[in-house]
Amino acid sequence: MPENIQRFDRPAHRLLTLVGQKKRILIMCHNNPDPDSLAAAFALKSIFFQTIRRKSIIGYGGIVGREENRQLIKRLKIEITHISEIDFGKFSYICLVDSQPNTGNNALPKNILPDIVIDHHPLRKDTMKCKFYDVRPEYGSSSTILTEYLRELELSIDSKLATALFYGLKTDTFGLMRSKVKADLDAFNFLLSRLAPRTLSAIENPSIPKSYYLVFADAIENSIQYNDVIVSKMGRVNNPEIAAEMADFLLRMENVRWVLCMGEYQNNLVLSMRTSRRGWYAGKVAVRLMRGLGTGGGHEKAAGGKVDLNSLGPEERSRVTKKIIERFLKVVGAGGVQGKPLTATSTRRVPV
Repeated sequence: MPENIQRFDRPAHRLLTLVGQKKRILIMCHNNPDPDSLAAAFALKSIFFQTIRRKSIIGYGGIVGREENRQLIKRLKIEITHISEIDFGKFSYICLVDSQPNTGNNALPKNILPDIVIDHHPLRKDTMKCKFYDVRPEYGSSSTILTEYLRELELSIDSKLATALFYGLKTDTFGLMRSKVKADLDAFNFLLSRLAPRTLSAIENPSIPKSYYLVFADAIENSIQYNDVIVSKMGRVNNPEIAAEMADFLLRMENVRWVLCMGEYQNNLVLSMRTSRRGWYAGKVAVRLMRGLGTGGGHEKAAGGKVDLNSLGPEERSRVTKKIIERFLKVVGAGGVQGKPLTATSTRRVPV
């Protein structure tokens, strides 16, 4: 029977008891893996190797588009394999980190249920069918959970692993600003004394191509402000993560409380939502926006979603985008507000 290991005091030990001596283990990240997903997979791989002496493969779908994430992989020597090179039938055990079955944001085939799920997003019904799952939505990152596993097992944490976990925790909690639990702070402090400062700095501050700034300039030019709400229609993008970067950037503007950024990437409409409003849950808002259109979810302050556009023509795509924006504005209390271009120097008003 599946077990929710949050009920027990020694989750990492129970994990290893379940896996036993399985020879081939696959650890799947979510699509377009971010630092938290990569770090959690890296840590789980280290746990399997240090304890049961089993090598495992880290798999992913999509791309690693953000330069910081590519530097994370390069400088910490994290080996990852694209789903196009993976035969799921060859693995004895399949693990899924920082995601859950049938969420729409991982590349696991629909007919494959992972054996192990470790995540910090809200628990889903399909996850409860897995042999083993540890889902802690109150935690700010999956990196926090895996740090606790390593400490429970008293395993070695070298500077590369510590740097990966620290960066995963830091980015997913926005420097602990999105965290509400002591576990994140404990992990942060524990990893801080073990990481490689220069390597972390190189990861966080990579050289960025000119095209990156041009995309940001276009996104700002196409942003509409509705009082304390900003909506940015970014058009076609060459990196699905750019919507999240733009949303984080725009939320820093004074007196802005909600941001929605949308862009088309490889026949998918990807969106990222951010809020600084207390008492709201962005993930639940994303689910409402995507109902009947696509998939969505997330955390209290950050969320995202995706719509498959393959079967939609230009007019239908435009209608879907407009419907999402209308839903968003209504939910956040800006449904009756006339917007104006973010870059406008006048009071010229524009429609949705």
